[in-house]
Parts: sequence; C-alpha cells; structure tokens
Amino acid sequence: MTSVIRTKHAECKDCYRCLRVCPVKAISFTTETQAMINDERCIMCGRCVVECPQNAKIVQNEVYKVKDFLYNKQKTVLSLAPSFPASFVEDGGQVIDALMSLGFTAVEETAIGAVFTTEAYKKILRENTEDKTYLSSCCPVVVNLIEKYYPDLKKNVLPVISPMVAHARYIKEKYGEETKVVFAGPCIAKLKEAEENGVDVAVTFKQLKDIMPPIEQKENKQSNKKYDLKTRMFPVHHGVTFAMRGQWGLDEDYWCVEGIRQCREVLEALRNNDIKPKFIELMACEGGCVGGPAVDSPYSLFRRKQKVMEYYHQSDQQVELEKPQASFSMTKKFTGQAVKEKEFSEEEIRKVLFKMGKITPGDERNCEGCGYKSCREKAIAVLSGLAVPEMCIPYMKARAESFANTIVKNTPNAILVVDKDLKVVDFNPSAERIFKHIPFKKGIALQDYINVDNYLAVLHGHQIISGVKIIYPEWGLVTREIITPLGKDDMVMAIITDLTQTEENLIHVQKMKEDVTVKAKEVIHRQMMVAQTIAGLLGETTAETKATLLELCKQLECEKL
Repeated sequence: MTSVIRTKHAECKDCYRCLRVCPVKAISFTTETQAMINDERCIMCGRCVVECPQNAKIVQNEVYKVKDFLYNKQKTVLSLAPSFPASFVEDGGQVIDALMSLGFTAVEETAIGAVFTTEAYKKILRENTEDKTYLSSCCPVVVNLIEKYYPDLKKNVLPVISPMVAHARYIKEKYGEETKVVFAGPCIAKLKEAEENGVDVAVTFKQLKDIMPPIEQKENKQSNKKYDLKTRMFPVHHGVTFAMRGQWGLDEDYWCVEGIRQCREVLEALRNNDIKPKFIELMACEGGCVGGPAVDSPYSLFRRKQKVMEYYHQSDQQVELEKPQASFSMTKKFTGQAVKEKEFSEEEIRKVLFKMGKITPGDERNCEGCGYKSCREKAIAVLSGLAVPEMCIPYMKARAESFANTIVKNTPNAILVVDKDLKVVDFNPSAERIFKHIPFKKGIALQDYINVDNYLAVLHGHQIISGVKIIYPEWGLVTREIITPLGKDDMVMAIITDLTQTEENLIHVQKMKEDVTVKAKEVIHRQMMVAQTIAGLLGETTAETKATLLELCKQLECEKL
C-alpha cells in the first residue's frame, strides 16, 4: 500500500512546521533535513498537510479512478460524507443534483451508513454488563491513535465499523456486489480506511470538486422526509451522541471530546482509571469532521457547524431506508500495529544533548524551534533515527557564530567595522597587526589616522568599493581593500589585504629581471666579438689554403707534360 501523505522533497524548506503540529511526531528528518512521513507512526490526521507553507505535502488522489468508472458507464454510487453541506456554498440538494449529472448511478449520504453504526452502538451499550467505558470508532484518526499509541485501550473501542464502511456494504447489498462505491469526505485518514475495507475509491471534497460541473442555483421542491436522519449530525460536536439519544448536551455518562490533544488527555485519564463514563465520543479534529483537513470550506468553523444543522432541519432531501438493522457484518477488527518506542540510557541521552551544546540542564532551552517540546525529547528522537542534531536552532546559531568568529579571528586579512560617524565599532587581530600604528579600540575616530573618502562614498552611496589598491607611504604599507555597507545599520565594513610583502617581492623580482637582462646583453656582446674574431681568422686561413692548393695543382699538370 502506498503512503496517503507524502512530501514533495523539492519544495520542503526545512522549517519544521509540520513536525511542530504533528501530535505524535511521525515526521522524521534525514541528514539533508528533508521531511519524511513515518507511516508506522503516522495517524493520518492531516495537520501537516494544512500547516505546510510550501504546499509540499501531497495527498493521495484517485479521482482518475472515479473518472474511469463513469467513462466506462460502470454502476457507481457516491457516498457523500454528512459534513458535505459545510464544504459547499450551494444548497445541499443542488450539490447532489450536480453530482448526479456526472453520471453516478446514485448519490447517497454516508449518514445512511451512520444509522447502522448508531444501532450497533446502542445495542452494545444496552448490553454492557462489564461497567466498561466505551469509545466511538467512527473517526479513523482516533482509531489509529489508539491502535498505535494506546493499544491497551483497544478493548474499550466499540468493535463497530465506521459509517463509511457500513454504507459501502449497504450499497453493495442494495445495488449489487459489482457496484463501485466512491466515498467523498473531509478526512485524509478515510483514504486509507477505504483502501483497507473494501471501499473502491475514496476522495476528498476538494478532489471531488475538481470534476464537478457548475452547480445550478434553483429552488428545491419541498417534500417530507421518509426517515428522520439524525445521523446527518455526526460531523459536529455531540453528533454521535445526539443520533443515539435524540438529545444534545453533556452528562455524566455520555461525553464528547474533540481535538487530538484533548483526546489524548482523556485516553491517558482512562488508562489511569481516573474517569469512568459510559461512552466517549472521540473526534480528532477540533469542531468535529467539519474541521477536517480536507473539508475545503470558505466558511469559519462555526458557520460550517451551522450549515450542517441547517441541512438537517431541511425537508427537501428524501432518505429511504428500508433496513435500519444491518444484514451484513458490522464488526470491526483491530490491528496489532502498536508503535514500540525504543528505550535509551541516560548516558546515551546526555551524549546527544552534549553534542547539541546542552552541557548542563540550564542549557536546555526547550524552545520547540525544532518541533519537539523539549531538548530531551529531541535527543531521544535523534537516537531513534527520527531527527538530527542540526535541527536545533540555538545549537546551529551558536555553531555558526563560533565558526564565523573563528574565521574572523584567524583570517590574515584585516576586518574593520565603523559606524555612520566613522568611529570604530569592531576590528579583528589582523587589523591591529597590519595597522600597528593605529591605537585600536572601539570608539576611536578612523579619520584621525587615515583617509576616509572611500568609507564616506560607501556610507552615502550605498555602493561597494571592491579591490581598490591603497598605499600608506608614511607606514610603508600597501593594501587592497573591499569596502561595503552593512545593510540598514548605517555601518561600513572594510576587508583589507596587506600587499606590502607582495609589492616588495614584485620589486625584487623586477630588479632581478633587470640585472639578468644587463648580464645577458654583456654575454651576447662578448659572444659576438669572439664570433667575429674567429670568422676573421678562418677567412685568412681559407685564402692561404686555396692559393697553396691551386699552386700544387698547377705543378702536377706541368709534370704530366
């Protein structure tokens, strides 16, 4: 199975916002500081998707499958989550009509499936002889949370399938097993739950809208409901309890908790036997499903709740439910996917803290900049392979400052900073060494010692002077200087390279060249004189030899006669 949420690495800017909002810290970072969603730890609440400023979290999208079903004219029924009125500006009936025009065999509300879930809940609660606190099983995020982080409380979760799964089974029974069931809702976790429970395709409201035609604004015909569908209130606070009991409000036996933080507090209390209500309706999203990460609504949370309630009170949408009691299995099976946290010794934790610059407990700022609530929790994450020390912002800042200070302190170049009045703000040891005639200290006026025309030009013109050669004859000093403004601080920084020795070397090399040239000329001159002398001698000898040979030849010819 593929991940429902993944990170587009090219867009991940290493801001750790996703980790900060993740309630179970299911996001790990590699040495390249790329966010990676850890599927084994993830409860698919979708908070990271909503929070990411770069839109780097990608949600599984199988709309193409829906298009294929409709294009091939397969029998396809859309199950529309009861929070749908909160997602659309238009009237609920108009939305359903528009969806029908796409070619669905039918568009039904998942609230129908919720009826079966409600009946199953009521039956178990009526027969509860163990004096046990039962937890709702409608929210897949809560179920994931319990299975992974509170496995000892699985026994408290009502073993009943969710309304989505119940409705899918009802549709298959009503229209035929070959019928394709498409679910649309505000929940990212439903995409995985659908995949694991025989629902052919699940999409979010936003994904569904991408294939919807324009919705016609028209007056709906009024008709009486054939069934009082209280389960249309499932997506709001106390909605499940209202569907079961027909009344609103909190009492000592029926509770409703929303938001993962509060859900975890209740689960901890239940684990510790601090509370004992009869039933707790747990909803991972604040406000209920109308606050889901994929609700895609233009409205505030409170207006979304109101939209759902208004739709419930309308009388224009008929719901025909022939079998309030399910003839298919409503039993939910739980998995053994508990997250096993690794344990580390105090020595191992202290080593990581030491590496992050947390030498003493006082160094542990617990600023949460890295996404973890404490430095200690971050150290454990490092040991678990979920984080790297470089995620610690104070640590990286201190390291960067230390690195920068080391460079400034040890560079052979002078670094000098002056303010708008050309008074020295800061300098490094090399500045004192190169300009040893200046009694450096913070606050001295630089113009009292050197020409500051270039500094003034940079200060007033906000231009960089780069690579200018400046000679200080009174000190026998030759420099190359880069002078630059420091942002909006009205300060100027100069980086000065001492060229004195280089200039002396150049003069020495030039003198050597000149000396070599003179000597070369002398050698050449002497060589030319020698060559001329030798040539002269060779010329005289050659003439005498020629005369002698000619005389010899003449004598030989006379003898032949």
